[in-house]
Amino acid sequence: MNVREPALPVDPRWPGEPTVLEVGRARRWLARRGVAVWLPTRVLALRLGGRGIGTRGTPGFAIVLAVLWTLTGVVFKRNDLPGEAAVLAVLYASFHVARWRRAQRRDRLAESLTGATAPPPLRVAVRQVGWWYLVSTGLTFLGGAALCAAAFLTGPRFTWKHWYPPEVAIGVNTVALAFAAGATALVLGRVVRGPVIAEDAASHAVDGALRTLDPYLFAPTAPYVVLAMPVYVVDWAWPGPLGWISLAYLVTVFALQLIGWLLARRRSRSLPPGCYGG
Repeated sequence: MNVREPALPVDPRWPGEPTVLEVGRARRWLARRGVAVWLPTRVLALRLGGRGIGTRGTPGFAIVLAVLWTLTGVVFKRNDLPGEAAVLAVLYASFHVARWRRAQRRDRLAESLTGATAPPPLRVAVRQVGWWYLVSTGLTFLGGAALCAAAFLTGPRFTWKHWYPPEVAIGVNTVALAFAAGATALVLGRVVRGPVIAEDAASHAVDGALRTLDPYLFAPTAPYVVLAMPVYVVDWAWPGPLGWISLAYLVTVFALQLIGWLLARRRSRSLPPGCYGG
């Protein structure tokens, strides 16, 4: 099979071929980066089209997530249960992992067309991901674990208004933070050490762009900072020193990840000349 041949949208039940929606998404992705093609190559259509929000199965995940999200808020508030933020964080992480697994299935089909190749050198992959994302992610989970431990050891200094002890709320949030770290490691490990899926300069450029954008698309970690905020975890009436540190932690993580996202978009804004389709 000629992998550079333009992809024709076919019946999605046919193995190894992109769907109509995937071809359309790949065209739009390339057009936003200065490459105008009518039909992207099969490899690019599978990889780029498989990363859209509306890919097959994603709407179902989104509906389930929305229903569970709504029910969680109602049930937890009505019964004064601990861990509402933790459950929402687990749902959020699970949704991104489900989308990531779908994208990986399309990547494996693309890899079967190009043949197995080695991953890029570690320093190259790290540079493609970007230090802004890596630093913000490390701060999210390491700083979050430290804040959860500090909140657990100090505890609130006023009358606790829930029927369960504050250590329960802190412990549940810590478990959710660990779950989010595992979900992030699942995505990031594949981004950094996954094989290069490319057969020419054009698909190599797209592979590098996806390594830059995938962490923000499938493993955005900044929202998990709320799990480590003592102000929310233990309902402190006034933040105090630890609370102010946690607020600085929140602002820093969001700022680092936002800057990283903006720079990642800028780095992947244009693609070099090459065969992207026909």
